[in-house]
Amino acid sequence: MVLVDTTGTIRYWSRGASTLFGHVDPVGRTLDVIIPEDYRAQHWAGFHKAMETGVAEAAGGRYNIPINCADGHVRCFPGTFSLLCDGHGRAVGGIGTWTERTGDEQPFTPIEVSPDSSR
Repeated sequence: MVLVDTTGTIRYWSRGASTLFGHVDPVGRTLDVIIPEDYRAQHWAGFHKAMETGVAEAAGGRYNIPINCADGHVRCFPGTFSLLCDGHGRAVGGIGTWTERTGDEQPFTPIEVSPDSSR
């Protein structure tokens, strides 16, 4: 499990995340530590849009997500994302969880996010 604030800074990193990804304790660093470079622009566009609108395109789905592991290899792990909102529907952060493969994961397809689009 990985918990981030509205800037994408890691605030909690579980022991399980360390086991899967190899990064020991990246708390205080941004998600760039695990986002492969080829996906960063799309990730950050979608992340910032979700933090502004309180709506996340990828929330709730179970996807095979490419992760930049500590050994430098990119591997896909099945996981889900949820947007964390306050009582007024404003985003306060996000949480990602990863589990063992069960076969019901959707293929990872990056979501195209236009910086000027609104929902």
